[in-house]
Amino acid sequence: MLETFDGSMPFHLFLKERFRENKNWGSKDRKRYRACCYWFWRNAFGVARNNATEILQWLQINYTEETLNGTSANETSYHPYSNLSKELSLGLTAEMLTPWFTKEPLVWLRATNGKNKAVLQQLHKLNITVENQINDCIAVNAQANLNPITDFGHAYIQDIGSQMAMDWKKLPLNHLCNANHKIWDCCCGAGGKSITLLQNYPKAYIIDSDVRPNILENLEKRFHQLQLQKPNTQLIDLENTVAVAEQYDIVLADVPCSGSGTWRRNPENIHFFSSMEISLYANKQQLILTNVQTAVKLGGYIVYMTCSIFSAENENNVTEFLEKHSGFKKIEEEFFGGISENGDYIYRAILQRVS
Repeated sequence: MLETFDGSMPFHLFLKERFRENKNWGSKDRKRYRACCYWFWRNAFGVARNNATEILQWLQINYTEETLNGTSANETSYHPYSNLSKELSLGLTAEMLTPWFTKEPLVWLRATNGKNKAVLQQLHKLNITVENQINDCIAVNAQANLNPITDFGHAYIQDIGSQMAMDWKKLPLNHLCNANHKIWDCCCGAGGKSITLLQNYPKAYIIDSDVRPNILENLEKRFHQLQLQKPNTQLIDLENTVAVAEQYDIVLADVPCSGSGTWRRNPENIHFFSSMEISLYANKQQLILTNVQTAVKLGGYIVYMTCSIFSAENENNVTEFLEKHSGFKKIEEEFFGGISENGDYIYRAILQRVS
């Protein structure tokens, strides 16, 4: 499986196909294969992926009980992000990211509409251990089957980094999150950020847009499942739309990015990534920022977000935008989540239109 995977799809989907083809593999076998493969993606740097013999030899030496228990005396000096260290953002280093990347992440649940106690009770009935809890955000093991909870709309899955980045209570734009002001989630995807915004501000007026109609359909299904009011959705291509008719108090631009701040969840991605791709994402993000800035009311805000840890997609992009658009100023920028919170790295910059 490791030898034939070419990076053209997420590895978990590739695994599903292989498991479907090999129905004689039992559940314990599949669990062991999955664990071994993901351990390889998180730790096997410099190993020839197209050579099954080399893969097997490396695993026989390194994938041992001592290694998995952390009792092995052998420690690698190789860091997953070392080849990308010059691209890293806001003081991050390859050494800092290594323990974050190589450790299997937790899955974070957000209980909806005050259902925190009910969700905890359901987890207990399912024999799922709560690994951490921050207010209504609950962390569990990545292998836990959460469908009995999420399918009934009692909670939804969203990383703690995203949850923290959507907490605007200490920001000056906090007073705009109500029915009297308009918020545009311009790259909404499946609506996770909008859902969290509505959990924090139930009366917020939000418009959701994306370039993909199937994604907007998924968003509507999620809103229905979570018993939220039907969302206001629009199909907009922000790479080609240079004029937006409406004006908004807040434009949430959670832009398409490299996803490098989430790669520990899909560790295979780093093995197939080229640094040349960073500029492609940065250019796309700059174009989106330029095209949405006219939609911001005077005194209003752009909340610029990525799940990237590369400076070109984060602070450098913000600096370039401000140099070209003197009517905006930066209020703040920072990362949320990361190794200290056992979450993904989420970058957020708040830009206000002042003229």
